[in-house]
Amino acid sequence: MGFWASLFGVGNQASFRKIDWLEVEGKIRSLEALSMQKDQANAKQLIIQADILVDSITKQAGVKGATFGERLKSLRGKIDRSVYSNLWQAHIKRNELVHDHGSFVAEWEKSKYYQAFKDAISAMRGLR
Repeated sequence: MGFWASLFGVGNQASFRKIDWLEVEGKIRSLEALSMQKDQANAKQLIIQADILVDSITKQAGVKGATFGERLKSLRGKIDRSVYSNLWQAHIKRNELVHDHGSFVAEWEKSKYYQAFKDAISAMRGLR
């Protein structure tokens, strides 16, 4: 990329085409198995691992940002607003789980946030 390309943003678009979606599907199957477990440890791991998967997809696609939060901000306006909002809520819950060791995951939270991650993956899969 030359000076003009960097100046006008040419080539700085994220490319979700280069994602290995079969590998992502395999990871989702592993998460599905984890989602069937009813204990707290697995509920926490489900949310954390789903967050890691979405973060990995954004990194591989070249979404701008040094942190997952920054990459999420870069997705604003590119995916449906409700999907984006739910993804942010799920990521905030993940941060709570990682930083507050006394945190708890209710069954409704596990379902809601896991679905948010799956919806975000579907939305990103539709991006080119």
